[in-house]
Amino acid sequence: MYRSPAHSSRASGYLMLLFLLWGAFYLSGCTDTPSDPGFDTVPPMEDAEIEMATDPDLTAALIEDVATSMSANMTSVASLEISTAESLFDQARVELIQGDFERVRSLGDQARDALGRALARGRDRSTLDDFIDRVRDLRRQLAAGDTDDFDRPSDLKTEIDRLLDEAIAALDRGDLETAGKRAIDAHRRADRSRVRRHDGDPEKGARLAVAMADKAVELANGLLDGTEISERQQHLLDTAARMAARSAEAFENGHFRRAIMFGHKAVSMSLMAVIRPDRETDERIQSLTDVADSEFQVLIELAEDQLAAATLALEKMEEPEEYLVKLLERAEAAFETGVEHLENGHPRGIQPIWRAAVVGAVIAG
Repeated sequence: MYRSPAHSSRASGYLMLLFLLWGAFYLSGCTDTPSDPGFDTVPPMEDAEIEMATDPDLTAALIEDVATSMSANMTSVASLEISTAESLFDQARVELIQGDFERVRSLGDQARDALGRALARGRDRSTLDDFIDRVRDLRRQLAAGDTDDFDRPSDLKTEIDRLLDEAIAALDRGDLETAGKRAIDAHRRADRSRVRRHDGDPEKGARLAVAMADKAVELANGLLDGTEISERQQHLLDTAARMAARSAEAFENGHFRRAIMFGHKAVSMSLMAVIRPDRETDERIQSLTDVADSEFQVLIELAEDQLAAATLALEKMEEPEEYLVKLLERAEAAFETGVEHLENGHPRGIQPIWRAAVVGAVIAG
């Protein structure tokens, strides 16, 4: 599997790739430069399609996400589609060197479609459902205003709303391949938004993501310990644990942007193992008249306990880091917003409450 060099600078993997490509042109005798009027092979820096097709971190993380999530659900056909996507992303990087940007975009779309087909061609549709449920989870987070981890969250929300609606419509008419493609598109756009948000200090963002992933898995296992869980829940727990391990591994190897992506995926999948954010869940929340009598009270109490422990931990520090203080303040605000949403019958409240619990656990240590 393609792996990029370690990333610890401000530049994203995409910009670093462009730098290396310009160097290749120079060393091969190309006399044109970006400032030369004759140099017409530099892609627009804000071209999302080109970035998602060629950025080594974004493409590698997306492929690993699909492969890891499918695990026992994998088929020979799905495996071939994943390999095809990997080859197409590699081809896109070659075309970027040649300056054929339309071809780059086309190859990126073909790779996305191959991964979407992989989701649709598992032993059953459980992995596809999981990917779409994670997009629902993301929509809740954005709708609740829990957007600190995203670059241009309003633009992302618009895209996620559109892609999720199209994925659900495709599922309703039995078009699993189109549903898979839309789900993949939503995931890669969310990944791009997250890593760009932390490009100023990717190591700091990655360290928090790794810690949150570890605590999310720990909290989920604690909530479900001693209870009878379904095979689906066990699969989600196992996948979340693998994502958390990937996040930690990426961090240790200096791949901070990958650590951020895998860490947030682990947090989301841990919540899904506890309370699946599917249509049934939406309907159940919308019908609530008293949150205190619902299963969601367990999450509220968990968050309250973790936030209280975090507050106590900071009080014991002589001079707590300003970063931790602000992190706790954001978690407390997210918790209050989440509770308000749930009490008003809106499912979007689940996500910020869960994240508040996870952040509280991280600070409490």
